[in-house]
Amino acid sequence: MKKRLLFLHILFITITLLVAQTHEPLQRLLSLPRQKSTVYELLNTIGELSGYSFIYDSKVADNERKVKLPAGTYTLRDAIYRILGNTNYTLSVVDRYILIDKKRVNSASPPTVPVQLRPDSITIINISGTVTDKINNQPISDCTLGIDGTSIGTIANADGRFTLKIPLKYKDATLHISHLGYEARQIPVAFFAENSRTIYMNQRIVPLQEVIVRMVNPRKIVQEAVESRSKNYPSEPSYLTSFYREGIEKRKDLLYLSEAVFKVFKPSYESNSEGQIKLLKMRKITNEVNKDTVILKMKAGPEASLLIDLIKNVPDFMDINDNTPFNYTKIDMVEYDSHLAHVVTFEPKAEVTEPMYRGRLYIDASNAALLRAEFEIDPRHIDKATSLFIIKRGRDVQIKPQQIYYSVAYKLWNGKYYISHLRGDLFFKMKQKRQLFYSPTHIFFESATCKIDTLEVKPFPKTERVPLSKIFAETQYTYDNAFWGDFNTILPQEKLNEAIEKISAKVEASADGD
Repeated sequence: MKKRLLFLHILFITITLLVAQTHEPLQRLLSLPRQKSTVYELLNTIGELSGYSFIYDSKVADNERKVKLPAGTYTLRDAIYRILGNTNYTLSVVDRYILIDKKRVNSASPPTVPVQLRPDSITIINISGTVTDKINNQPISDCTLGIDGTSIGTIANADGRFTLKIPLKYKDATLHISHLGYEARQIPVAFFAENSRTIYMNQRIVPLQEVIVRMVNPRKIVQEAVESRSKNYPSEPSYLTSFYREGIEKRKDLLYLSEAVFKVFKPSYESNSEGQIKLLKMRKITNEVNKDTVILKMKAGPEASLLIDLIKNVPDFMDINDNTPFNYTKIDMVEYDSHLAHVVTFEPKAEVTEPMYRGRLYIDASNAALLRAEFEIDPRHIDKATSLFIIKRGRDVQIKPQQIYYSVAYKLWNGKYYISHLRGDLFFKMKQKRQLFYSPTHIFFESATCKIDTLEVKPFPKTERVPLSKIFAETQYTYDNAFWGDFNTILPQEKLNEAIEKISAKVEASADGD
């Protein structure tokens, strides 16, 4: 009888807890031991016990403040208040998140996401925050952030901080946050009401058993990525509206910079056509003080945004055959945008003396899609690569390449992968006749996709196409002050994906009005 009563008592408590968790999550009971720790560590503890994640501005709650928490049974709400030190907070539960905010004084209306009316009459929402490692509370740099179902996104800076401006129509959308080695997060845009938020990311630990099961030949992984193109990439043509920039730096002086909006006609991955580019907007800056020193032109330009597509133009390091001049090694498995990915490195074999590429490929472990590639000219033979990249130079100019580096990333949209971002960085040492020392010179180009269209796609008329063989710096254009007037120049040290949010709405509008 005592055992039955004990069983019924336990069952009653269990049912009570389940009901509380289902209908009133903040009333869920937690049994906690006596603890003394920081606000940050205690919130993590009760978050793990309750299954909820906390979102708040670090200015709202002092993460480093020491707290003594007596042993006892608390409701989730009471435990949070005790950790925070008072009840002057509002707690909101959405899905598996608990939003902590300071109580609003003399206002019965709930906080709303701040909106702003831009000069071009596009109403936008401002959201901002910091992405942080949940274990060590350190900022996570270069996180990818995007609005689900759209091509709007950005990348966190070196301090994990981000800002994003999105059209008001996406106020009920979800912000997707991802980074290599971390579990992706889905945060409602509505959570960013009026304040910056701190988003905590969980490290993605790959179980040993999973690693062993998936341990396959790296050559086979790369080969499968190429063979799976037809299922992972679009078989129909598409339009990609992209923001593009290219420039030249000498030492720390910016000699030349162009920014442009392209509409790219992308044929299917089965087509032999390279594609076409239509110029929508452009502006150019030339350093007048140093204009006579701009003595080289880039062999990059719009053509690179087509040729660097490794799925459309399979490079030799992805062409697996018996005579391949590369060695392949699988070095890791990582979390990439909610997917487990193989990391495969490749490099030219020791006997190769030509300037070939080395780098790493991120390939989805479930569907073999190429997610990202980073590659550079093998430093051992980079001195032989000058003529491959420079097609114009001044008289009596000596140029020595130092590093030639590229990256390309793909994004899943409507079940297929499209190019989302690409960048090239070419570093040289250069000097003219009678100069004693070489000057470091940096040539770069970068493109980010802002919008994807698949309806009524057809090639551009010949008169509207940008000649791919022409150096882009020499392109004739008309400056549109209505488009560029309220935008600062995106300088070389700024990552394009950090700045793309400043113009994504206008870029989409330009494409729609084309």
